[in-house]
Amino acid sequence: MRTMYDALTARNILKKDRRPAMVAGYIDRIRLAPWTAADWALFPDSLHVRIVKKASTNDGHVLDVEPGDATPEQAPGWAAMRRRSGFAHPVVYCNRSTWPKVKAAFSRQGVEPPLYWIATATGRPEIPTGAIAAQYLLDVAPGIDISVVADFWPGVDTAAPLAGQPGVEIMERITVTPPNAGQNTVRVTLSGSAGAALVVRPRINGEGLAKPMWVGNIYAWGSDKTGVGHNPKSDPHYNDRMTSHRRFDLPGALWADVEYSAAEAFEIDVVG
Repeated sequence: MRTMYDALTARNILKKDRRPAMVAGYIDRIRLAPWTAADWALFPDSLHVRIVKKASTNDGHVLDVEPGDATPEQAPGWAAMRRRSGFAHPVVYCNRSTWPKVKAAFSRQGVEPPLYWIATATGRPEIPTGAIAAQYLLDVAPGIDISVVADFWPGVDTAAPLAGQPGVEIMERITVTPPNAGQNTVRVTLSGSAGAALVVRPRINGEGLAKPMWVGNIYAWGSDKTGVGHNPKSDPHYNDRMTSHRRFDLPGALWADVEYSAAEAFEIDVVG
């Protein structure tokens, strides 16, 4: 998982981290001025997450649903508008208590659920099931919020390079249909490039949730038949239970065997 900072004043983030992996800022105006091009330029190596306050703004990755900004009832219309404009992965930001109202609005209006960025304010870097990110520290000095983000954020990670890594490009999306709910293995062909990676994507249902699945050992190999990449289960801190997308970097890999257990079909993005 990754750390993301957001602030009304972009320069405040530099006081906390001069090279953050991810930053988020506003691009439209309600009360306060949005970030300028110069503000975004302060973070040339970061992933940029663009937030809008108004449901009428056909732009951005995220709609801010909170008092004074967009309402839960407006969120489905914004998400549908963004999808019609070609952005496939709209995100709604809201706090934990508002989340059920937003979900109910999508269900009531018959709109496909978005991804969710939830303000938990728990002080713990934990993402709730069904969310892509969690804002767990609010208004830390000097006036910034801190979120924890899943290893892969659709629509954000495919739009810009990851900090310190080659450009991200999805080469192929594979649907894996498990033969059974026990331990299985799928072989995936990769590019062999320095940026080769896999992104495992559990399916999100109509309520914005994903059934847990498990990814165990990954055995990746290069052209010289030498093992490359990593075996995640060798890491004592690795959690093989997944309810959101996760990226596995496999630089130089031409193919990989992925051990998994899943009760339903899921996707694997092959990244080059």
